[in-house]
Amino acid sequence: MDGLDRLVNAMAPTGNAELQCRFAGEWVLEHPRSAPNHLPYHVILEGAAELEVDDQIIALRKGDVLLFPYGDAHIMRSVASAGERRLPSGPETRRFNGQVTLVERAGEGEALDMLCGEFALSGATDALWTGLPKLLHLRTANGDALLSLVRLLRDETSQPQAGGEAVVRMITGAMFALILRGMASDGRWQLGILGLLAHPRLAGVVDAVLKNPAHAWTLQSLADVAHTSRASFARHFSEIAGVTPMEWVNGVRLAVAAQSLRAGKLSAGRAAELAGYASEAAFARAFKARYGSSPGAYGRLHAKG
Repeated sequence: MDGLDRLVNAMAPTGNAELQCRFAGEWVLEHPRSAPNHLPYHVILEGAAELEVDDQIIALRKGDVLLFPYGDAHIMRSVASAGERRLPSGPETRRFNGQVTLVERAGEGEALDMLCGEFALSGATDALWTGLPKLLHLRTANGDALLSLVRLLRDETSQPQAGGEAVVRMITGAMFALILRGMASDGRWQLGILGLLAHPRLAGVVDAVLKNPAHAWTLQSLADVAHTSRASFARHFSEIAGVTPMEWVNGVRLAVAAQSLRAGKLSAGRAAELAGYASEAAFARAFKARYGSSPGAYGRLHAKG
């Protein structure tokens, strides 16, 4: 198990597929901001489209996978060649096929075939899911494991079979890990958690802290994991993560504690131990400063079942 494994396990994503959109002609699709910890994704199965996010226009093509780490609002629309005029799409029809809702708009020109869904993260992932851009845009190619999963997901959603919901859940969970792997390995994202995972020395630090957040970490012990000097480690880590190493460690510890409280099975004292706090009072102060309530109140509010 490495840092990416531990990161995905800590965030505990659950995925689903909600819509399959088949649009032709001239069309616009507005996606509102998602609820906290809900990350919408789109997969372009066939055709092309344009994405507008933060006044930027991005051309999309077959095989593109889009993930919005913070659920930002965005607009997708049809693409027309220069000077081309298309008639608007016809009326929208919707039908549930037993697995996803098929949304169709007939019209002129090449049709877009797009699968849409979302990933839901467990709460209190703020220290883990940090420093990312508003959009992760990955272009897949033949032979990519992610593209193979996308095709399997398309087949499962277009022809529902027994156990399909469980299969889709497992496919989308693997998709989430592959998206992060692809973004961390392609060299484009040098900041935030993906930047740490992409760094040859700092990835081991992420792995070590997530493996044992309760350990008595110090700046020197973290630098030792990275096999570099303390000053060099602190500088590089802060430049990439946007916070100091110990600020990040403390954030991870509190996130671990918050998740254990959300599970509803641990006392505040035991959660403090898991987070590496020797003093329950110190833990309570730090927890309230980050999450706005005492550990006990937070656990009662968010406890499952």
